Amino acid sequence: MKILFVFANDYLSIGIPTGIATLSAVLKRRRHTVDVFDFAFVKTQSRKQQKQTAATSQCLPTPYSPEDLVAEDPVQSIEDAFVNKLRSFQPDLLAISVMTANFDNVIRLLEKVKPSQPVLLGGVHPTISPKDSLAPEVVDYICVGEGEEFLLELCERIDRGKDFLDIRNLGYKKGKNFKINKPRPFINMDELPPPDWALFDQRHLFRPFMGRVYSGSFYVMSRGCPFECTYCANGALRKNLKECGRYFRYQSPATTARHLAALKETFNATWFKFGDDTITIFPDSYLEELAELIRPLGIMFGCSVRPETITKHKVELLKSMGCVAATVGIESGNPRLRKEILNRKMSNELIEKAINLLKDADIRVSTFNMIGLPEETRENVFETIRLNKKLGVSAVNVYVVYPYPGTEINRNYQIELRDKSGKLIPASEAAGFELSYMSRSEVEALLKTFPLYVSLPEDRWAEVRKAEQPSEEGFVLRNQLQEDVRSLL
Repeated sequence: MKILFVFANDYLSIGIPTGIATLSAVLKRRRHTVDVFDFAFVKTQSRKQQKQTAATSQCLPTPYSPEDLVAEDPVQSIEDAFVNKLRSFQPDLLAISVMTANFDNVIRLLEKVKPSQPVLLGGVHPTISPKDSLAPEVVDYICVGEGEEFLLELCERIDRGKDFLDIRNLGYKKGKNFKINKPRPFINMDELPPPDWALFDQRHLFRPFMGRVYSGSFYVMSRGCPFECTYCANGALRKNLKECGRYFRYQSPATTARHLAALKETFNATWFKFGDDTITIFPDSYLEELAELIRPLGIMFGCSVRPETITKHKVELLKSMGCVAATVGIESGNPRLRKEILNRKMSNELIEKAINLLKDADIRVSTFNMIGLPEETRENVFETIRLNKKLGVSAVNVYVVYPYPGTEINRNYQIELRDKSGKLIPASEAAGFELSYMSRSEVEALLKTFPLYVSLPEDRWAEVRKAEQPSEEGFVLRNQLQEDVRSLL
């Protein structure tokens, strides 16, 4: 059977998605034929190359950039590129991974192209919002939960001409109603093959770090998360999949080492980004075994960590196995907002201690931060800015909080994610929810200038304040200040 995956990501959003790559590997192992339509390298007139932002000003320049990789690519519409892929590959099934952020874009593409093949949606949004995902006429089926065993069984039943509407995890239309079948138990992750990186354009292996370019991409060795942050979809996923088994689980160190060795050998991959929510949640014994197994591979990697899970011993283990970069979730510099609004119960002192442990081990530290939080003021944002500044982190990532469906923030504030026309409000317009005590324009201005406030000395903050202006003058000044930041690197 021929399956075409659709990966509806942003232009030049580089990195191979572990979910699709693993599904492809599972299907190929049973001799199905697989291809992917990937938005990342479709150059259109309207999808402009990613503009350099204040966040990128904190990164060292590399010999070449993602823009250089696509310099010779033809300009075409996404619709034409999709039609050409359908004609050349002639799939039997379209399997599309969707999140809330890209759901409407996928539906618009399907409505324009009107493919003759059955359409199956999978991913976070169908699992959290199954009825919303099944509602469009162009959608035939959805997968609620994990897809490996489900998709394999679906394809093999279709191949043999057998009925498949009783398959676990399947959602479908039954007249005017929606039918969501019973979920299946979570898969044993040690039975999964290495992710199929060969499915994707190899430009996805572009991994810049400290001014050099390496080969590599994402790798995930766990699923789920044991924490219950109010803004995260994990809470809704845990609730919807409670019959499937233990929500947070991970594969053995031996499986991880075997997969990484295969990816290094096949793709010359030496720089990985572990996509696990927090690698330091694993027990000491797990990390000790993992370190012994992957240290001989001589790889480098980056990871995400939660401050309250960091210990000196775990940092030493990470460093010994090749960790060169870690991103720590601060989210807010105000302890009350962090605890009461986000359900992240940690002190600023704990965060500082954790980050200093990483820095002392010569691991490059960046942070995750959010603004536009419920009850947040401009002064609270500057608490977050000053905490980052005090900690001396190498880079900051900042986002406007988005009330994803099923999250506690969404429920508590009864937020409607669709506008009056019925379209999902995209994450890029999250400031429009106006959950904080700031206006939309102020939140958007702080989003653009947050890294500048962190990087530049306070005696230049008056200039940054001027750069908040939503005008040509503000845009020009932001670019000038970004150049000043680069000169400090």
